[in-house]
Amino acid sequence: MLTNIPSSTLKQLVRLCERKEALMAQIQEIDREMIRVQNKFGIPSREGGQREPVTVSRAPGGLVRRRSKRGALKEKILRTLRSAGKKGATVSELSKNLKVPSANLYVWFNGTGRSVPGIKKVGVAKYQLR
Repeated sequence: MLTNIPSSTLKQLVRLCERKEALMAQIQEIDREMIRVQNKFGIPSREGGQREPVTVSRAPGGLVRRRSKRGALKEKILRTLRSAGKKGATVSELSKNLKVPSANLYVWFNGTGRSVPGIKKVGVAKYQLR
């Protein structure tokens, strides 16, 4: 993964990271100085309490996705098709009910769904469980 990056680029990234850490340290020092001045003159901070120091995060935080157990989607699909009865259910209905992207369901029916006994295609993007 990192074998294709030239050493000059890596050195540049290291310099930028060091520069960023130095700037973050300066920001923390300014925050501490502001708190000292506020405390000296009795000025309440905007949050009501003392501010936390600025910290450097290693990676941006984002949405954490949890993987389902193996076969969980299959069980959900079979349960929904069983409850739909003879009329069956369309991929869009399944998508709404299961809160799964319709593209995932199209792929599932095209691959795994073919090998599941009892699932029958009865129309355009419509399936039923026999």
